[in-house]
Amino acid sequence: MRQLWAYAYRVVPPPPKDGLGPIRKLLESENAIAFEHARAWAAQLILEQRSTQILVVCDTPAQNRAVNHRLETELQRLDAHYRVTDPVAIRGPETDADARAG
Repeated sequence: MRQLWAYAYRVVPPPPKDGLGPIRKLLESENAIAFEHARAWAAQLILEQRSTQILVVCDTPAQNRAVNHRLETELQRLDAHYRVTDPVAIRGPETDADARAG
């Protein structure tokens, strides 16, 4: 079983919706790059009334990757106040090897 990790950026108060375009574009680009290189990394923007969440699922608990720096730079450009949650281990998808072993 592949180990995955989840953590979130929580932005309070939420940035203006017109300011989220560059973040959406960054997340779409990073999701596509990860897919093309068969890396486990995906992020989703979750809009709420009182906050905006950016949920990240990846193959490492490290939060100092280049993608994190790009995302944090964009949040700082928006002058957004955010915090990052601690990573939490989650079960990853079963691989063919896992299925054969089980």
